[in-house]
Amino acid sequence: MAVRARPAVGAGWSLPRGASSDEEMMRLVAELYYLRERSQSAIADLTGFSVSKVSRLLAQARDLGVVRISVQPAPDLLTRLAEQLASALGIEDAHVTPGRGDDPAAASRLCAVAAGPWVAEAIPEAGVLGFAGGYTASALVDALPSGTPRAHLTVVPLVGGWDPTTPHLDINELSRRAAERLGCRYVLLHAPARLDSPEVKEALLRETTIRATTDFWSRISVGLIGVGGGPRDHPGYTTVMDRLPDAERRRIARLNVVGDVVGYLVTLDGAIVDHPLTDHTIAAPINDLRRAARLIAVAAGPHKVAGIIGATRSGLVHTLVTDEPTAIAILELLAARG
Repeated sequence: MAVRARPAVGAGWSLPRGASSDEEMMRLVAELYYLRERSQSAIADLTGFSVSKVSRLLAQARDLGVVRISVQPAPDLLTRLAEQLASALGIEDAHVTPGRGDDPAAASRLCAVAAGPWVAEAIPEAGVLGFAGGYTASALVDALPSGTPRAHLTVVPLVGGWDPTTPHLDINELSRRAAERLGCRYVLLHAPARLDSPEVKEALLRETTIRATTDFWSRISVGLIGVGGGPRDHPGYTTVMDRLPDAERRRIARLNVVGDVVGYLVTLDGAIVDHPLTDHTIAAPINDLRRAARLIAVAAGPHKVAGIIGATRSGLVHTLVTDEPTAIAILELLAARG
């Protein structure tokens, strides 16, 4: 789905009306169970619902005729919401999944799981797939359906970092898992996320073994990236901000930082914040990211609303994948600010 119209956002915008979000959630649960063959207990873990509630939703889906031989496609409520969202943010297109807004961790997981097949179709058969890790990215990897091997595609980390104790922040392991699901090759980035000084960072980037990977950054066909929340957010899972002392997080917050994307701190108006955290971080250069053919950001949750706006305004996002509650909250914030 490509949305290119740019109607203005303001007092005139209105949310599309149609099927309720509860009905959309029922459809997603049915799809996970009947088409993707997830167990009811696995669905309960993904959504944060009890197993009994998952069972009730499946029974309701059958009673309403949603489940017959296959899960019926959802009405165009979320499609129209996605069109409004893409236009409001000034990006090429958006994809909106069902979701829940009361639990940041569940929102991130559920959005990634729902978006898996759609994202897989957006990944090219050949070229360079840039990949940035995170909690949502890890769930997305597991949701990518296996299909025809992409023999001419290479998965490349866009940031440094290894963390055996926190798998979703271990970019090399995530890249390996993504390549396994996609049936393609991958390269590793043998570098930490953060160095002691900019000088050490620049020296490391000149190393031959590192350059063998970073040379791919100027040839990104598609990038799969996440959006981090603000420096004071605690979403219930480990983030890169959790590696910083509280005093440093407060200093970053005073710079009006609302989120981070591929190692860069952003404000609500899309400015990239000049900060030592970025200067010490191994990440694909801004210019390489902006030259990429397509950067797809997958992010959802109440703690990411401002960060998503900042990331899209920075020019680092072409396509946004988010959930319904987050999309509505973004439009409301944009309208409130005029």
